[in-house]
Amino acid sequence: MSTLDVVVPVYNEPPEVVSNTIAVLREALATIPDSRIILVDDGSAPEFRTEELRKLEGVTFVQHEKNRGYGSALKTGILTGTGDWIAIIDADGTYPVEELPRLVERMPGHDMVIGIRTGEIREIPLLRRFPKMVLNMLASYMAGETIRDLNSGMRVFRRELSYYLWDFFPRGFSFTSTITMGAIMGGFRLYEQPINYYKREGKSSIHPIRDTVRFFRLVCRLGLIFYPMKIFGPVAAILGCAGFFKAFFIDYANDGHIGNLAAATMVAAIQVVMMGLIGKLIVHGRFLHSPTAFREGRQVAPPAYVGLRSVPEEQGVQKRRSLSSI
Repeated sequence: MSTLDVVVPVYNEPPEVVSNTIAVLREALATIPDSRIILVDDGSAPEFRTEELRKLEGVTFVQHEKNRGYGSALKTGILTGTGDWIAIIDADGTYPVEELPRLVERMPGHDMVIGIRTGEIREIPLLRRFPKMVLNMLASYMAGETIRDLNSGMRVFRRELSYYLWDFFPRGFSFTSTITMGAIMGGFRLYEQPINYYKREGKSSIHPIRDTVRFFRLVCRLGLIFYPMKIFGPVAAILGCAGFFKAFFIDYANDGHIGNLAAATMVAAIQVVMMGLIGKLIVHGRFLHSPTAFREGRQVAPPAYVGLRSVPEEQGVQKRRSLSSI
């Protein structure tokens, strides 16, 4: 039977809201043996009285001295635990904590189960709905398959999957987006479980405009990391078509020869294609390690992580080599 670590990141959340989430979570996990709750305070302000959360029964509490970002909090929680499976969920009351066992039930035979926010209740703020839809469409284009919820904060995945993609994880909110696209690129087995999404209790730390722009930048960055031809290809096509049109329909038609600008534009298109092909070669070289390696019984060690200072020594977390070195 696989063991489960549930990582709950907390940043500037009222302790009453967090305590209620933990209480519901503890009740839900009563049906899951060998489960553990890891609460990570990501440097919350003193007025949120985070120290009170240390007293919660049956919870491993880890604290960052200063705010380091959502992704850093999750990475700290992952390194603190030892479970075969890792679940992540927010503490703000937006996700249906009581449905976590449903996601865990789907894990056998999969590498990650994502709780997609397409249930009967979807209280997503209006300012975030359209950008979220466009973001999912852009990510789907980059990934080459439909992504219904790129950055859902409620999911369960194998520990090995997090180690496999460890070096790509950012410090901020884009942890979930990165693991989604990285898992698709790596050929891992994903399952989408519809869940409800409720109105947040308290004030959100997400800025609608700034973070939307940041998410779009993220998808483009992930495209360059995992699917470079999805970026270079259209650029090359635009340059090639523009150069060809100018060369033959303007220059040659009017002057009887191809101009320097048209020639330079077509050469630039070829260069962009070559850059994309080199990027694709690098990507495929990076992912030569098959994701099935750890399914065949190979021991997967946690990565070396410079931020281990945030994890108490008594947790037994040690610096080890990353999966890429195996």
